[in-house]
Amino acid sequence: MQNSPTALRRGIYALSALLFLALVVAPTADRLLHFAPRTLVAEVKTGKLVMPGLAPDTWLKWFNTVRRGYLERHYNLRTLLITWNSFLDTIVLASTAANSQVMAGKDHWLFLAQDGSRNILEDARSLTPLPEQYVDDVARELERRREWLAARGIRYLVIVAPNKNTVYPEMLPDALRPLQPEGHLAQFVRYVKDYTKVDIVDVTPALEEQKKHTQVFYKTDSHWNAYGAFASYQAIMRHLVKDFPQLHPLSREQFNVEQFNWLPGDLANMMGLSDHLKEDRIMFVNKEWYKARGDSYYGPVNHYYFEEPQYSYTGNAALPNAVVFHDSFWWELLPFVAESFDKALYVWLRPQTDHEFRFFDEALIEREKPNLVIDEFTERYVLPPLRGRFAPRLAVLKAAGE
Repeated sequence: MQNSPTALRRGIYALSALLFLALVVAPTADRLLHFAPRTLVAEVKTGKLVMPGLAPDTWLKWFNTVRRGYLERHYNLRTLLITWNSFLDTIVLASTAANSQVMAGKDHWLFLAQDGSRNILEDARSLTPLPEQYVDDVARELERRREWLAARGIRYLVIVAPNKNTVYPEMLPDALRPLQPEGHLAQFVRYVKDYTKVDIVDVTPALEEQKKHTQVFYKTDSHWNAYGAFASYQAIMRHLVKDFPQLHPLSREQFNVEQFNWLPGDLANMMGLSDHLKEDRIMFVNKEWYKARGDSYYGPVNHYYFEEPQYSYTGNAALPNAVVFHDSFWWELLPFVAESFDKALYVWLRPQTDHEFRFFDEALIEREKPNLVIDEFTERYVLPPLRGRFAPRLAVLKAAGE
């Protein structure tokens, strides 16, 4: 006959049961009493939960919202638990799980590890070259865009901004550092140059040169800082002045550097560590003041592809007009590049997916009649992934009458 549990065992059982009940009850108690601190965690929202009514379609909307993660993203204490877990992994253990969206590197450097279905760091580390057929598909689409613009007398420039891990591989965990001497971005750019007439600017060499003197990416953010953006701007202008000799690139001496103390980056926000991982934010301030002024865009917008477009004007008719299709890396470039245009329209586009290459709005270009069109891509938004089926549909809004 088994002996009955000892007092110590009974105590452990009782404490375990109490702990379990406390964890179950705590989220509901916090909803009523609000005792837990509120922390910011940047993540994809699931939309508002609309309660079902008598109409059948309201039940379908409610079900779809619930099954897409509403409940797990809206229970109380979620953000606090994410912060605790991230703090333990990043600051205490200096390690993060292999499937984490954000990876902790050396000296508290953070790297975007996954974007949608793509594992950025695993792809970068792989010895497998980019699939040539998929690279060719993208290169042919860029060439098609160049030819369409050239037929209308419009210059085309493609700018590629590297991922943070491409510029700072030494700050990655040793197990995730790239194995091949030439990265996938360099392979892609070489292919485009060899097999098309597209003028493509990879600003990676400019960033690598600048990083010998200053830090060019934020530690807690996926984006470059003002030092990195200005080095990239100088590389871009060397291409533009070949076709637009009236341009006068800004010099580094025209700017003062100002710092804003202890602000978190987007990666720290994604991990719920905005209160724990902060760094100085950098701004270049033009001593002579900027000539470009912003203005709203009131033309037609396809919200499936667009964020809100906006204009800049300098009032200098000797300068070219431009349309710029871009992602979030453009915002640090904008104050510098805007000085080179009489008028420019900046269109922030949603990134490409495995099934659809990034949008190219021919109808908008026909309306604006620019001298120059720029396609700016971040590395992870233009390179095909190594895994999965990359079969992009070329989404092009045809100009009226074509």
